Amino acid sequence: MNEPRDASVFETDDEELPTLTPAQIWRSLGAVIASVFAASLTFSICMPLLVLILERRETEPWLIGLNTAATPAGLLLFTLIMPRIVERLGTMRALYLGFILMILSVVLLPVFDNIWAWFPIRFLMGVGIAIHWVVSETWINTLVDNRIRGRVMSIYVTAMSAGFLGALPILLIVGSEGPEPFFIIAAALAIGVMPLILARDLAPHIKAHTGFGIFAAIRRAPATMLAALTDGFVFAAIFSFFLIYVQREGYTEQGALTLLIVLSVGNVCLQYPVGMIADKYDRRVLLIIFAMLIAVFTAVFPFTLGDPFLSWPLLFLWGGVLGGIYTCGLALVGQRFSRKELAPANATFIFVYELGHLTGPPIAGFAIALWDPHGLIVLAVSAGVVFALFATIRHVSQRGKDSA
Repeated sequence: MNEPRDASVFETDDEELPTLTPAQIWRSLGAVIASVFAASLTFSICMPLLVLILERRETEPWLIGLNTAATPAGLLLFTLIMPRIVERLGTMRALYLGFILMILSVVLLPVFDNIWAWFPIRFLMGVGIAIHWVVSETWINTLVDNRIRGRVMSIYVTAMSAGFLGALPILLIVGSEGPEPFFIIAAALAIGVMPLILARDLAPHIKAHTGFGIFAAIRRAPATMLAALTDGFVFAAIFSFFLIYVQREGYTEQGALTLLIVLSVGNVCLQYPVGMIADKYDRRVLLIIFAMLIAVFTAVFPFTLGDPFLSWPLLFLWGGVLGGIYTCGLALVGQRFSRKELAPANATFIFVYELGHLTGPPIAGFAIALWDPHGLIVLAVSAGVVFALFATIRHVSQRGKDSA
């Protein structure tokens, strides 16, 4: 397949990769997976924490939303310009820089306690998260083979999901007032970088070269990239407005938070079973099935409210499927792209996921304004169905070819 070549992309140089024993590979993977929990915890605590602080100060909702978007904006931009940066710094220095930027931004937030100062600080945080996210996923996909790729990526996504889930009890215990939450995040980040330091000699070498680029990655696997876009869109829309939706359906704030925790627990607990399934069956077909399940679970959810024996199991499975699309998509990236193409492919996957994350909440807010509060449900169902139809058509038309 002849494709135009972009001027600057990532490549993993096979000749410079050390020969690792199985024990060294698992030690290397464990270091990255442990570090992702801290990075995920940073994002998941800061987002609701800063919203609560700004809401307490009676900040206009549109300004809160704009300020919140600064982090994914930094993440989106940096996934496009990171190849040259990592080429200059190397794998480990790039990861260290990512953690330094995250820690620095978290420490600066309570120091410069002003919404206008928070715009560049949160943008800086997004840059740090982008470095860790892209490099760590490339690291993992480089070291695992296709036989166990789904299970390994599921462990990675489980750690990421656990970081999101961990934010809820920390905020409940510590509260949103004072500098304590920021110090906890900074301490978690400092601890999270330690496994990477201990495994620094086991990091794959990643550098830039003239070759495969972001647009070529989308052309190569459009269904896989659309899966990331759809998952980011639905995930952000649901998690942004879930509490509002449930409260408008008659639940108290505590009851709504309990349901959100059940959804988050399902996201954490079901990733490894999803990974096992992804290693056994066609991952492209699984993406279609997961998208349809998202549509079905979302459509059924309003009818289960009021009965925890129905709503809790549904929410548990719903959360697992939301995370399962990301797990299965990451495994497909490792399956579909060669080692020298992995970093730009991972960067593309993250870019489109975050694009969905950025656009999901405002479109969901508009949908709720049109039909309060069920516009959220209609939007999520529609997104799942549209992706499932596209992926099905793509799969049937490309049957017998290695394309996703």
